[in-house]
Amino acid sequence: MDADKVKEKRKFPRLKDGVKVIYKFMGVLGEKKDEVLDISQGGIRLCLKEKTRPGTLLELAVVITPDSSPFFALAKVVWQSGKRKLGPKRELYYETGVEFLKMDMQHKMLMIEYIYNRIKKDKKA
Repeated sequence: MDADKVKEKRKFPRLKDGVKVIYKFMGVLGEKKDEVLDISQGGIRLCLKEKTRPGTLLELAVVITPDSSPFFALAKVVWQSGKRKLGPKRELYYETGVEFLKMDMQHKMLMIEYIYNRIKKDKKA
């Protein structure tokens, strides 16, 4: 099948660049920082070192640009790959899809604007 003819099934476009996330499992002490594979206005695809179940709640601190302050969001794990992969830093991880549940509107709009502007810029390049 021709890749150009495959229709994107995602609700929102994804950006694969530059976003940093610090997270913690709800109700558990200790923050963690892992790689972000991509982000959209609906959620984030992360590299988690630990196995977790769908429905698990995460508290996120999201930094969309190096010069921006983090904003906070509540999210839940929607899916996780069954097998671990070797990441860019030579560490094993589980690819994990996380859906945003709650964040303030100002930061949500800022994130959406950033994602769409970056995608637009990348298409021109």
